[in-house]
Amino acid sequence: MTLAEALEPLYRSYLRRLDEMAARLPAEALLTEKTTRDEEGRLALGEGGLPLRFDVADARDGHTYEVHGARADAPLAGEMQVGRVQVRLEPGNWEELPLVCVFDGEPLREDAEELADLVRGFATLSWYGGFAAARPGRGAPGADRWAGRLHGVRVGLHENELWAVLDLGTLPPSALQTLCEALSGYCEDRVPLAYVRIGGKAPEPGAI
Repeated sequence: MTLAEALEPLYRSYLRRLDEMAARLPAEALLTEKTTRDEEGRLALGEGGLPLRFDVADARDGHTYEVHGARADAPLAGEMQVGRVQVRLEPGNWEELPLVCVFDGEPLREDAEELADLVRGFATLSWYGGFAAARPGRGAPGADRWAGRLHGVRVGLHENELWAVLDLGTLPPSALQTLCEALSGYCEDRVPLAYVRIGGKAPEPGAI
């Protein structure tokens, strides 16, 4: 089993919630995964610095809707090895999924900054659709309306842990497989990580 396959239930549950939310609006009023602009015409930015991308919006009045799971979804495995990285999987929600990279000890500043740049770079690439072509086919009505893009990220360092909270949007699970392969390369060429955790409880907004 690959990491992407293990995370499939989280992804599928999120898409199901999106489909249910989209079905509440008339087709002619439905906007999906759209950005928004301020009064000066600039893209409005989210907390992590990427432009805001909303799950669903109503074209009639501009009202936006965000999906939030009532409970965490369980992955198909609890632990996997991706190259040099031990990945621990816990239940979580695709729209607010923690990614925690744990160093063996307190990292050098440049090592921590390089890791943060790697995660932010992944998020930026994903926001612009870098993995959209990898999204799996679905038989659900209107499934092709979803763009396969990440919606947002928050990144911060806490002692020997780099925390990222990812709003993965409709990004396919194979993208996280690619990220962990890049983290394996970081371990090989930069500094080893004790492990990486995906899922679990997300910190409160503003905590990172």
